[in-house]
Amino acid sequence: MDELREKEDAEEETGLFEHKLGAFCEMNTEAIGLRADLSRLFKMGFFSTSERRALTKMIGDFKLNPTERKAYQRAVDKLINYYTKL
Repeated sequence: MDELREKEDAEEETGLFEHKLGAFCEMNTEAIGLRADLSRLFKMGFFSTSERRALTKMIGDFKLNPTERKAYQRAVDKLINYYTKL
């Protein structure tokens, strides 16, 4: 890959070699970090089962029923308290 990139750079200096190969993608690091942090809190047992289910459904863009909305609000309150104390 590096040899191909060097050859391409010598011939033409506009555009990235990765774009031409289709080997370039943008990562949403904010979403990845949020999910990784939530996963860590899930493993720690920070959330109850209903709160975990509500958060998972909300992240997946599923509709929440009234009970799940209450659990989601409790989970959000826990997150706010957790991060404001850090």
